[in-house]
Amino acid sequence: MSTTSSRTPRLTIMAPEPFDHPDADVILRSSDKEPVDFRVFRLLLSLASPFFAVIFTLPQSNSPIRVEEYEDGVPVIQMSEDKRTLNLLLQFCYPIALVDMPRLSSLQELQTIAQAALKFEIGGAQRFVRKTMLEARFIESQPLRVFAIACRFGWANEAKAAARYTLRQPLSNSAYFEELTQITAASYHRLQQYHRICGEVAASHVKMQPALAEFDDEWTWVQCQRCPGTNARASRDLGYPDSRRWFAGWVGDVAAEVQQRPWGVVVKKFDFREKAVSNARRCPICGPRAAGDLEAFSEMLAVEIERELASIEIDVDFSQEAACGWD
Repeated sequence: MSTTSSRTPRLTIMAPEPFDHPDADVILRSSDKEPVDFRVFRLLLSLASPFFAVIFTLPQSNSPIRVEEYEDGVPVIQMSEDKRTLNLLLQFCYPIALVDMPRLSSLQELQTIAQAALKFEIGGAQRFVRKTMLEARFIESQPLRVFAIACRFGWANEAKAAARYTLRQPLSNSAYFEELTQITAASYHRLQQYHRICGEVAASHVKMQPALAEFDDEWTWVQCQRCPGTNARASRDLGYPDSRRWFAGWVGDVAAEVQQRPWGVVVKKFDFREKAVSNARRCPICGPRAAGDLEAFSEMLAVEIERELASIEIDVDFSQEAACGWD
């Protein structure tokens, strides 16, 4: 917030209602080339923001806000925020009957509002931003950016949620974006470790499936003894039935994929299933049942993997960010 204002009169634009009230007792002027004046009430600002609550009680000699201009007798405060930011921020200071719930259009706008909300200690705006960043339009399409933003502001729950969504794609495929410069190497390293652990857990669970089979299982890859298996003698010695090669091939393909993308849905990938079913059709016993059995099995396996991954949490520690002075 700037404490100075130009002594040369400037043409200003009046903000839309309800920030144009003629009885307002303070004017917040935006930093735009064509400034916008927000005529607001100190009481409402003070109720929503501890920052303003303290500032408005200080004498001018001790206040970081120095009023050097008046508009029709109302003090004008020159703000460092633009009209869009002020308009969104002030909506959290007014009763819901007077304003509509704002909609943030981008992650960049979200960060701008978050920074201003923290600066002026407007708790309602902070809660709204944290909730908004977890909406599907952001966290599903840009999870790594959401993770970086959460780390920047020290929001642990949001960082953990975003980290889970980053599992849907290999980190190595992620494009560069500016928010990566705002987190520490330690935070990114912890995300890499989280990916690695989740990948190992998911891949191991998939690879174990042949060994978890029982001799009385109804799956066609267990019951069929006609088409080539993997190693019947070794399987029997270890206490589980031999699986058909086409099923073992599917297990290998899926395990390799979930290693890179530890996400239950990957197990149901159509390409892998179609490849396995195509091989199974060479067998008159497996052929008629392979598609249905494998689809049902992959659905159950996907649920199991998601359950296991849900028990793994990324270790978030924002002490390094704090040490770097980021806010």
